[in-house]
Formats: sequence, C-alpha cells, structure tokens
Amino acid sequence: MNQTVQPWMPAFLALFGSVMVVVITAWLNTKALSAQIDAVRAQIEAVRAEMNQHIAEAELRIIKEILELKSRVERLEEQRLIRQP
Repeated sequence: MNQTVQPWMPAFLALFGSVMVVVITAWLNTKALSAQIDAVRAQIEAVRAEMNQHIAEAELRIIKEILELKSRVERLEEQRLIRQP
C-alpha cells in the first residue's frame, strides 16, 4: 500500500465503524419506537371501542327512560281527562 494512504486508514476505519454503530443503533431504536407506537395505538383503539360501547349503553338507557316518562305522562293526561267533570 502507498505510504501516504496508510496513516489515514485507521482513522477512516474507526470513523466508518462508528457510523455503522450509530446507524444500527438508530435502526434498532426506530424499530422499538414503532413497536411502542403500535402498542399505544392498539390501546387507544381498545379504549375507543369500550367508550363507544358505554355510550351506546347510555343512549339505550336514556331512550328507555324517555319512553317510560312518555308513557307516564300519557297515563297522567288520561287520568286528568277522566277526573275532569
């Protein structure tokens, strides 16, 4: 090998090795972060589905209460008409 290139070779190889370590570490961190993001998305979807279920149940209870109140009002109106002379 040429004597002028030889002194630069260890520094170049060390720099190249460092860059490889940084790139591999960044890639692994990105994969780990992506997995965490996917897990959080799954949790959000589960909470959203649970929330939608609770909202649907609450709507059903409210509709049932409204219908019961409507029938009570109708019965009270009928009783009032019957009692009037």
